[in-house]
Amino acid sequence: MAWYGRVMIRVMIERRLRPGRLEDFRAAMRAMRGAAVQAPGYLAGEMMHPAGEPDRHVTISTWRSRDDWAQWQRSETRRRTEERLAALVEEERITVLEPE
Repeated sequence: MAWYGRVMIRVMIERRLRPGRLEDFRAAMRAMRGAAVQAPGYLAGEMMHPAGEPDRHVTISTWRSRDDWAQWQRSETRRRTEERLAALVEEERITVLEPE
């Protein structure tokens, strides 16, 4: 998958929430997505959860390049949102997916 000669990537973030924090988590994720949409290289994103497991969430975002993702990951805006999420999330795993 290419975007103007650059390889697009997807980033999958799996999170397990602390009990009773779903609504706070949703609010924090709305804020993060609103900021990510403005980040250079952000192309798309979606948030889902496994059926019957409302305490687990998967976010998949598509970025123009690995460099664009890295820039967003290091940004002050993302760092502030991650601090907010830290109180809501018990476990987080980030996987960067590249095309074959």
